[in-house]
Amino acid sequence: ELSTEQVFWSQNFVNSEEPNLSTRPTLVEVPKELPKVSMVNSSLKKLKFHLASFDVVVKERTTSTAITKGMWGFKHIKACFKDEIIPFVKALKDLFNSFDQFLINELTEVQNVFNKIKHVVDQHRVETNRFQDKMKDVLKENERLLKQAISINIVNIVVNANVNYACETMNECERCVTLKTELQRDFIKNKYYDKLFKQYTTLEKHCISLEVDT
Repeated sequence: ELSTEQVFWSQNFVNSEEPNLSTRPTLVEVPKELPKVSMVNSSLKKLKFHLASFDVVVKERTTSTAITKGMWGFKHIKACFKDEIIPFVKALKDLFNSFDQFLINELTEVQNVFNKIKHVVDQHRVETNRFQDKMKDVLKENERLLKQAISINIVNIVVNANVNYACETMNECERCVTLKTELQRDFIKNKYYDKLFKQYTTLEKHCISLEVDT
C-alpha cells in the first residue's frame, strides 16, 4: 500500500523518467514543500504512544508493593511478563522502530527527488528569464535597426530630391547657354545686316546723285 507521499509523487514523477522528445514540454506546478504528516506516520505515532502507555502498565504489574510482595500470583504475573509479554513488546518495538526508519529513509529519498525536481525547475526558471532578457534585447535591437533603416530611407529620399533638383537646374542652365548662344548668333547676324543695309543705302544715294549730275 502506497503512502500519501508515494501516491503524490508517483503521479508527477514516474511518468517523467522517460520524457517523450516528440512532444512539447508541459508546465507542472511543483509544491513549495512536501506534506509534513502522512496517515502512515500518524498511525505509527499512535502505536508508539500506546506502547509507551503499555510500558507504564508493565512497570505497575511487575513492581511489588507492600500488599503484593511475596504473593504467588504476583510472582506468576511478573514471570509471565518477563518471559512472554516483555519480549513480545520489545520485538514489537523493534519492528516499529525498523518500520519508522524505513519510513524516514523513504521520505528522505522522496525529499531528495523533490529537491532535484525543484533544482531543475529553478534552473528552468533562470533559463526562461535569461531567454526573455535576450528576447527583449533582440526586440530593442530590431527596433533600433528599424529606426536606422527608416532614417536611411528618409536621407535617400532627400538626397534623391536634391539630385533631381540639381539635374533640373543643370538642364535649365544648359538651355540658357544654348539660348544665349543662339541670341548671340542672331545679334551678330543683325549687326552685319544693319551694316550692309547702311552701305547699300549709301551706295544707292551715291548712284542717284551721279545720275542727277549727268
